[in-house]
Amino acid sequence: MLCAEKKETEVKTLNWNYMVSEISNVFRMSDDETKAFSDCGTAKIIAELPFAAGCSEPERTAILHLCIYIAEIRGFQRYFAHLPSDDGDIFTRLGCIADFEGGDQDIIEHGMSMLALIMIEGYKRSEYFDKENGVYNPFASGSWDYEALKKDLEERLSKISCPDLDKVYRPSLKWM
Repeated sequence: MLCAEKKETEVKTLNWNYMVSEISNVFRMSDDETKAFSDCGTAKIIAELPFAAGCSEPERTAILHLCIYIAEIRGFQRYFAHLPSDDGDIFTRLGCIADFEGGDQDIIEHGMSMLALIMIEGYKRSEYFDKENGVYNPFASGSWDYEALKKDLEERLSKISCPDLDKVYRPSLKWM
């Protein structure tokens, strides 16, 4: 029983290199794709968040959320694309990777705010391209106010400290 008790109180940490290796194998990534994935700040935040928050079975959550993220960027963009129905709440689009079992809700909010900030930065960068190519973008449509959303997310991030996530992403850096 001592081993079981110890295992329950043991703090789990993300083994990013192992996660990258397994994801690379499962998704049959080329060496270049594996390198890009390994260096991807967004993927690191997605994987680190359930560990940083102390969620139950953080490995499973990290793998599930990474699989959804990879499926979106590697081929299901049409189904994961931002829709006008997503405009009501900035976190709606992140709902597929916002399911956590247990864990510190403040840390989860911090991580999801980081991901939302990364998301709006991406929308802002592609705003004119999207408009010219008929791709729905909440900034191009006028549904979202970039400055107001960015300020709100930065305020959320400043209220909660999470060194495990903050070392992966700093709002002044660009990650995608």
